[in-house]
Amino acid sequence: MTIHPPSALRDRALAGLPLGRYVGAPVVDAHCHLGSGGRFVQPLSAAGDLVRTMDRIGIEQACVFPTLAITLDMLGGNGMALEAAAEFPERLLAYISVDPHRPVAAIQDELRRCFDAGARGIKLHTQLANYPFDGSNYRPAFAFAHEHRLPLISHGIGSPDTLRGVARRYPDAHFIVAHAGASGPPAGAAGASTGLHAVAREEPNVYLDLASSVGRFGSFVASVQAAGAGKHVFGSDTPWMCQSHQIGRVLLAPLPEEDKRRILGGTMAALLGTRR
Repeated sequence: MTIHPPSALRDRALAGLPLGRYVGAPVVDAHCHLGSGGRFVQPLSAAGDLVRTMDRIGIEQACVFPTLAITLDMLGGNGMALEAAAEFPERLLAYISVDPHRPVAAIQDELRRCFDAGARGIKLHTQLANYPFDGSNYRPAFAFAHEHRLPLISHGIGSPDTLRGVARRYPDAHFIVAHAGASGPPAGAAGASTGLHAVAREEPNVYLDLASSVGRFGSFVASVQAAGAGKHVFGSDTPWMCQSHQIGRVLLAPLPEEDKRRILGGTMAALLGTRR
């Protein structure tokens, strides 16, 4: 029989009670989408649907980037994010998506337009864009995140060495690796000292988001042990994944309560608070 340490957070979740400020800090979902992606319809994916689910679970804030912005229409998707944030201020935080195939000047203009309208971070998806993380047309996004001390979350970072190099060139940007925190380091002693978890552990501005549809049993805890609780942020990837299921990775994990609080929102709230 597995013996878990006492956990008021786990007990509250299993009782079906919302979390809210019970965790001691705002609970922040660092990885949320809005709307459907092209012909792939996502039901209950509007801003109001997300906020209702957040209320039920007890999530205070969510970082949002519409699927439209990373697939078909960056300008339209960014507009959706800003509209959602205006409709639910302080609950939904708009992120800017970047299309690396546009001219650099147009990318810079869009970054400034959205930032002036209140955007709180930047979202990249290198695989859907078919563009390398360290490609030259992503540099305006890195520079902007560095200048304004913004979180920048990316689905795809090339390699751990590529991420390390970019993070060191832009030390005031907060780099979050999407879908990286739900899987532990490669098996073996060497796995914990090399690769992505080592980069997150050693670089002060690199973090791992834990949204994932697949993860071996115990992999999230192994990830925390390899990189540290302060280097993980809760992200659900809703509506592609179930928000309540994803937060269960944290609430039901055999981790100290303080670690859970940092992962659920303490670290992300600190990153969001540096915007300038």
